[in-house]
Amino acid sequence: RKGLDASIQQPGRTGMGFTKYPKIPLSTKDMPDLPAGAEWIVTEKLHGANFSVACDADGKVEFAKRSGPLPLEEDFYSFRSQRLDRRLQEPARRGRALAVRCGLAASGDSVCVFGELVGGHYPHPDVNPVPGLQPVQRGVWYSPDLRFIGFDLAVTPHHQPPRYTDFDAAASCCEAAGFLFAAVLARGTLPHCLESPIRFSSRLPARLGLPSLEDDNLAEGVVVRTAREGLPLRTLLKRKIDEFGETRYSSPNWAAAKSGGARAASGPHDLLRYEAMARVTESRFEAVESKTGRLDAADKVACRKVLEDFKEDVRLALVEDGVASSEAALAEALSQELCDELDRACRGLIGSVVGRRA
Repeated sequence: RKGLDASIQQPGRTGMGFTKYPKIPLSTKDMPDLPAGAEWIVTEKLHGANFSVACDADGKVEFAKRSGPLPLEEDFYSFRSQRLDRRLQEPARRGRALAVRCGLAASGDSVCVFGELVGGHYPHPDVNPVPGLQPVQRGVWYSPDLRFIGFDLAVTPHHQPPRYTDFDAAASCCEAAGFLFAAVLARGTLPHCLESPIRFSSRLPARLGLPSLEDDNLAEGVVVRTAREGLPLRTLLKRKIDEFGETRYSSPNWAAAKSGGARAASGPHDLLRYEAMARVTESRFEAVESKTGRLDAADKVACRKVLEDFKEDVRLALVEDGVASSEAALAEALSQELCDELDRACRGLIGSVVGRRA
């Protein structure tokens, strides 16, 4: 856009460095050193696109998606054409100034607010749509316009890795600066927080002053995390309702088969095939797509990239979920026939999803 303030971000600018927000696990099984007696909190997991706003010591503001910084020419989910970039500039600068004033950051540090970009559609007769705007994600409705909801505050000294701040301090700083920030749904021990319900109507529309929808408008799930940071590993996990699960088995007897039941006679190739196909889901594709932006079916380069990203995400999930012991072991086990079938399945699902949007 002509006349855009150069302090927002120059194309390709990476002076602050880029930090990719870590993937949130589904359980604590890979967290061997859970802090005893720690306070845990529960927040709603929003169904949108990972997004971040960073400000350096010179007051320059940068935006990023999960996969990297956003250049001026990239209108990620319409955040520039909807002028959300302009609206987030001053909160970003105030947030950094408050972080320095409160002792969360030093004078030369960059400060980054990580969060979720949501909204774009709200199907209520009394709520006017935003002309031409499409939803960031479907399945949960938050707002007719685009909204950025923060959930983490990271401080980055020059040429050093980021340091995440305690949740309550991050929330106080960000809200005082003018950001919307994740609300705490429950607080207590880990067992108490794990008992917190994950099936409930999203709380965000009410926070935004919007009327309730006729249907349940179920939240995607919750994030359970320690209230304090500073541990060797970050301790947080996500819990999703089944409707947003990224793995779905086609047979109700599949759990028995994995334990040596109905399909125990199947060979390793059949077992791997079922596990791989169970991970080719619409929820997984949408999560992959949200890292780069809404797919344009006419952009063949982007289509090929999202296809490869989708297949890679399925392969990584097979390793992370323990189906294969390592990426090397999985590569050895995947036959050309199964690779071709995975390619066809991913292509078919992408075509179906994108076709419904047309």
